[in-house]
Formats: sequence, structure tokens, C-alpha cells
Amino acid sequence: MIPVIRRSAITAVFSGMMLWTLPALALDTTIENLDISGMLRLRFWYTGSQVKVPDRFPAGEGYSSVNYEDILFRNRFDLKVLPNIRIKAVFDISSAFGRDDFALGSGGTNLVTRDVYAIINPSPDSEFTIGLQPFSLQGGYILARDASGIQYTHYLFERSLKLYSGLIRAFDDADARYGDNTRPPKYADDNIYLIGASFNLSSIFYSDVYYTFEHDRYTSIDDDGKFIDNRKATLHWVGIHNKLLWGNWIFRAGGIINWGYLLLDSGSGSQRTDILAMLLEFEAGYRFNGIQASIVGEGATGDPNDPEAGKSFQDIKSSHEFSYIVVDNYGGLSIRGSGESSWYGLYGAGTKIQFTLLDTITTEMRLLHFRTTRSPDAGGNSSTWFGDEFDIRGEYMYQEALSLFMTAGIFRPGRAYRSLESVLDQRSGFVIEVMLGAQVTY
Repeated sequence: MIPVIRRSAITAVFSGMMLWTLPALALDTTIENLDISGMLRLRFWYTGSQVKVPDRFPAGEGYSSVNYEDILFRNRFDLKVLPNIRIKAVFDISSAFGRDDFALGSGGTNLVTRDVYAIINPSPDSEFTIGLQPFSLQGGYILARDASGIQYTHYLFERSLKLYSGLIRAFDDADARYGDNTRPPKYADDNIYLIGASFNLSSIFYSDVYYTFEHDRYTSIDDDGKFIDNRKATLHWVGIHNKLLWGNWIFRAGGIINWGYLLLDSGSGSQRTDILAMLLEFEAGYRFNGIQASIVGEGATGDPNDPEAGKSFQDIKSSHEFSYIVVDNYGGLSIRGSGESSWYGLYGAGTKIQFTLLDTITTEMRLLHFRTTRSPDAGGNSSTWFGDEFDIRGEYMYQEALSLFMTAGIFRPGRAYRSLESVLDQRSGFVIEVMLGAQVTY
């Protein structure tokens, strides 16, 4: 009897230990399959202007300047659930300090769920992604946003050809009127469809071709009955972007055709505007002795005073950088290019030089000239000179973990800029932006 009791006791104790350790074993397995990365970025900004900058600096104030700081703590999680199923998530903590309300908006601290989505690989050459995820097309001219939807990618010919498609299914304030018995529920949607192909020939020639369709039926009003978004749209885009690397030469060229119509409600009914517009880009560069020198140019058709005119190039939500002040998505003043159409009625061209200073500091300089596609009518001005900008950037990297960087830009507004309906400031002067930053990557 005693040996039987001992065996039973030992078995019970061992079984209890196993049950106790199972959650720990599962947790250990989860941790082994979890990859965590991210970065902490701090940027210190100085911005100043002698002329009006819409939504930034007012007119008639002489020289205005603002100093502020922004912080971004980004955390990325990549969990391997099964060999062919992963979950990715990105969370941001961001804040801004010292912003002046009249110039650059108020600050505040935000915790943002940037992305949460699943990646499913039915085969080594195919991939589904579903959830809140990044959607972006070449260059960020049309689409660059985090949104809820599904994407499918398939690779052919040893991954030299990539076919992709996607659907962004957006319901913007669809239930805003539920519970209000005086008005029926309003179904509001903004759906985006995309399909495209990317081709890579021996890492020499790259080409990306895509078609995008947006069916936007979302509008919104504030508590006072004024429109926040009075625009509905049915829009199409067809784009092609090519890049050729030939010895020390670099060539890049592309274009996007945009057509469809807008329905704009001013409060007395919708008015239709037919859209037919185009965007073009190019770059030609040459490498020698560790220096790359390029001629660059970008621009689009349209009315510089009206982003919703018939020839004005439209987008969904763009994020594009061409300079640090006029067309920029990096922060600071960003007159065009950050979350809005970048190029309607505007084009720019100039030179760009990249080199390494003292074998440690990656440096880039740009000298750019901007013009409008037509002369603004305000004040009888006949000039299309939008302005000139000089930019410089330097970055020092320590062991791939610590980055110290700075950017500076100076923009000299031209007569066309000062005559825009949103500016109407005939004072001459300069717009200045300087940023010092540090980033720790883990």
C-alpha cells in the first residue's frame, strides 16, 4: 500500500508542477516569437517669417518666430503566431511643447494606435494583410495613410515581379445620427480600391504601374451646422514610375493621370466639378568620388488658388517631401505636402547634392526654384514666380543606434506666392526653418 500511495503522491505533485509551469512555458514561447523594435525621436524647431504663411504666421506682424519641441516614441511589435501567420502592431506616444497657437497649433500628448494587422502567407510567394495597416503608393503623391482594409501581394519570376491589390473600407462617422429621432441614420463611406504591379530587372531597372479608385460619400458638419468636410468625390488615378541605374548614372521619371468629379456642398446643394489633371516627376543624377549630383523636378496641373478646381491634381491623403518648407512631410512649416495635395498648380525644379563630410556626416543640399502653372489673379499680378528655397541636412550615426541630425531651410517668396488669395501679403522677406534632432533606435 505504501509504495502505491507514494507513487500517487509523486504523480500528483508532478502533475501540479506541470500545470503550474504551463502558462510560464506558453509565455516563454510567445516571448521567443515576439520581436520588439522602435525608436525615440526628439526634435527642436525654430521657425520664423517676415511674410504671411497660411495657418502658420499672420500678415502685418513684422518678423514672427516660434520655438517648439516635438517628441515621438514609436514601438513596433511583430508576433509570429504560426510559421505562416504573424501579427504586427505599431503604437506611438507623441507630444509637442512650446507651440504658439497662432503659428503652429497647440501641443498635447497623444497615444496613437498606428497599426494593428495580421499577415498571412498562404505560400512563400503570396501574402494577405488585414486590419489597421499602412497603405502607400509610389512616392506618396496620392495615397499615404494608415487605414483599415485588406491587401494581397503575389510574387512571380523569383520575386522580380510583384502584383498587388487592396481595399480600404472606411466608415467615417457612419453612426453619428443613430439615436437622433429627428433625423434618419446617415450611412457615410469613403472606399478606396487599388491594383498594381512592380517590376525589378536585375536591380537595374525598376517600374511601378497602378490604378486607384476612390468613391467618397462622406461629409460632416460641426455643432453649429457648418461643414467640416463638404466634399464628395469619385476619382481615378493611373500612375507609372520608373527608375534606371546605369553605371554611375541614376534616372527617374514618372507621371500620374487623374480624372473623375467632385461634389461640393456649400450649404445650398451640391455643385459638380469635373477633374482632369496630371502630375509629372523626374530626376537625373551622377555619382563620382563619393558625391551624387542630381537635377530634379516635380509638378502638377491646376489652379494655385483652388485645390478643387477642374485641372487641380487631387489626392486621398498624400505625404511627400521635395523641400523642407514649400513641399514637405517631415514637420515644421510644410506649406504643401503634409496630409494635403502637394502640387496642384505648382511645379519646382533644381539641383540636389549628396556627399559624406569628414567621412562621418551624411550631407545633402538642395537649391530649388518654384513656379505656379498660372498667374494668381489677385492684385493684377502677372508673375508666376512662387519662390526659391535652399535646404541643407546633416546626419551623424553612432553604431546604428544613435542618430544626431539637423535640417535648415530658407525660402524667399516670389510675387506669385505673395499674391495668393490665402496670403495677400506684398511685403518682401524670408521664411526660415531650422531643426536639431536626435534619435535612438532599438
